[in-house]
Amino acid sequence: MRAAYRFLLAAFLFSFGANLVYFFLNFHLEALGYTRQAIGLAQAVLLLSGVAFALPLAYLIPRLGYLRSLYLAFLLTLLGVLLLGLGLLVFPGLALYGLAGALVQGAAAPLLARLVPEERRVAFFSLQAALTTASGFFSTLLAGYLSELFGARFVLLFALPFFLLGLPLIRGLPAGDGDRRPLRLSRRFLLWFRLFLPQVLIGFGAGLVIPFLNLYLKERFDLSYGATGFVFALSSLATGVAMLLQPLLVGRLGKLGAIVFVQALSLPFLAALAWAPWLPVVTFALLIRGALMNAAGPVYAALVMDYLEEEERPGFFLVETALWGLLFALGSALSGLVQGALGLLGFNYLFAATLTLYALGIALWPWAFRKRVD
Repeated sequence: MRAAYRFLLAAFLFSFGANLVYFFLNFHLEALGYTRQAIGLAQAVLLLSGVAFALPLAYLIPRLGYLRSLYLAFLLTLLGVLLLGLGLLVFPGLALYGLAGALVQGAAAPLLARLVPEERRVAFFSLQAALTTASGFFSTLLAGYLSELFGARFVLLFALPFFLLGLPLIRGLPAGDGDRRPLRLSRRFLLWFRLFLPQVLIGFGAGLVIPFLNLYLKERFDLSYGATGFVFALSSLATGVAMLLQPLLVGRLGKLGAIVFVQALSLPFLAALAWAPWLPVVTFALLIRGALMNAAGPVYAALVMDYLEEEERPGFFLVETALWGLLFALGSALSGLVQGALGLLGFNYLFAATLTLYALGIALWPWAFRKRVD
């Protein structure tokens, strides 16, 4: 089990850098002089780069092996963030960083599943998600401080050391080779479609507002970079705590019941985030919404493992991430157009659409997991 804990520590460090990039990318692009519409396009490019290579990577990762795939992801991450941080070739840098994220999505979860026994997957997936999400608390605080000190223009460069620190921890992990049997998507198409549908609905809804929440709060309440970073740091910490509690909830409600319960409970808080007039209420809603909606992620990953065969897992997570990312990117691009046309008022319509899509996706979970095998 020592190998699994090394993997978790590497994931924590990698996510520290990734959270820093994710949260301050919008501010960084603003500092470079990009318009709101261009920022929406940048978010779309970041996600669509993973979408474009999802199927090739679904075939490549099982042959390349999980560890080699992660090594390649580290290399692409470093190169992409360096280009972004220096303001050179920003859109190619976004494409490289998005491709690296797709590699991580396809290789990390199957590798962790091999490192731990099936009966402990929920606990380890929850612990990994809690650590990587809680890293957002520290990285966002640090990024807020660095932005105040050096300006948002240079903050992304400070993510690079954390990516580098995670690399030695995954060297030599066992079960590094992927499964070399061919991926047979057609044989399991109906099952995959069922599992994908709720996720892509939620992904499109998320794309309408989630990438812009930092800009939304900063503009609506005239917050500084540091104050905005502190709010989102607290949100990451709350999400990490909620993820640690998921194994207890699974014990009472089962995996599917836990997913539906926490995500449905998040909807009133999303409404409060959108329309409550007071910053303390909005901040509290932001914390609880993020904690509840994202806490279901590790339980979903563990549940999906029960439905998939070994050779399917890298391909499934890549295709799922691609579809989710495609809808998320379309939502981001559409949101940028709405904001460009209506300004802050446009968020009223965007939040309403997100609530509707979230509710529909959550309602479909029992149908998606209605039986173990097809």
